[in-house]
Amino acid sequence: MKKIVQVCLAFILLLAMALPLQHAEASSQFKDVTLYEKEISFLTNKGIIKGYNDGTFKPEASIKRIQAVQMILRAKGVTDFAAPDPNFTDIKKGDYGYGEVAKAVQLGIISGKEDPKTGKKYFDAWGTLTRGQMAKILSLAYNLKGSTLSEFSDVPSTDGFYTYINALAYNNVTTGYSDNTFKPYQQISRQHFAVFLARTLDSSFKDNGTNRVVTGGLKLNTRKTYVYNYPYAEYTETFKYTGSKAGMDKWTGRDSDGEVTYYAYSEDKDGYVSGWQDGDISSTIPYPLKLNTKWTDDFYEDEYPIHYVVTSMNKTVTTPVGTFKNAIEVKSNIDTLEYYVQGIGLVLMLDTSVQPAERIQELQKVY
Repeated sequence: MKKIVQVCLAFILLLAMALPLQHAEASSQFKDVTLYEKEISFLTNKGIIKGYNDGTFKPEASIKRIQAVQMILRAKGVTDFAAPDPNFTDIKKGDYGYGEVAKAVQLGIISGKEDPKTGKKYFDAWGTLTRGQMAKILSLAYNLKGSTLSEFSDVPSTDGFYTYINALAYNNVTTGYSDNTFKPYQQISRQHFAVFLARTLDSSFKDNGTNRVVTGGLKLNTRKTYVYNYPYAEYTETFKYTGSKAGMDKWTGRDSDGEVTYYAYSEDKDGYVSGWQDGDISSTIPYPLKLNTKWTDDFYEDEYPIHYVVTSMNKTVTTPVGTFKNAIEVKSNIDTLEYYVQGIGLVLMLDTSVQPAERIQELQKVY
């Protein structure tokens, strides 16, 4: 009996050695994938990504429009491609991908392109997808809604992709680039499309902003008008952009008592500077900015230097104008906390010398 047990144990051991190890976080099935392995493996295990016959994924290649449509339909579990003919001039029944394209049109995910000369619609199946187009089809496919007050510097509200990109930002599917741009007309790679799709399907892949690096977007948005409230002094101030000179944005602040102050802000690769148009500086923020970044402002000889440290990159703060995600929290040695949001600037300042902390300055309205 003992011998039989030993033989069985030996067989089980050999069998275990022969079977591939299974991990909750499997390494990529593709030999050329080194970045975003978790996201790509997640989509592969669900049959959404298939890769190429040579065992590659070609992660850095630009994704084709037909490939993006196919991935989304697989992700949504669509297998019945019966749909009305979308009447595109460049893809007909019997052509590769026709069924998926027709179904995607029926579901309202895509609408194709329009020939400016003939006015006829076409799909451009093997054309590349841009980041703005990606935002649109994901928003439409998954009914992503929501809007943020902050804006990417290269996506004004007049841009055709603004609503969709804003929806992705609101749902934390994207945080854009470190300089507060989104690059809507840049081609999107296969690996980046996979990342956005994985974040849309599973919130565990979303970037909570803890370890992000910021290199721009903390000055006031020149496309907006700001109204700040100063609760301790019981007055408000309206800030309006009036132009720029020598790299400095000029703003006029008019308070509720009618007094006017002339402010100035600038931003470059080295950091963000705020002050007055007469040349005096009130504060600085160095770039690149990340968690635990420290710096000192020492502008006036008769005052103590002010020391700052970034204590969070992803605070959620609420002011009368609304709630802001991924706010940057800056703590000083003079008992203040400041909160900045990329694409909009300062949204809140607190006095922490008292408890509960009192609001010194808060964003009341943006329009």
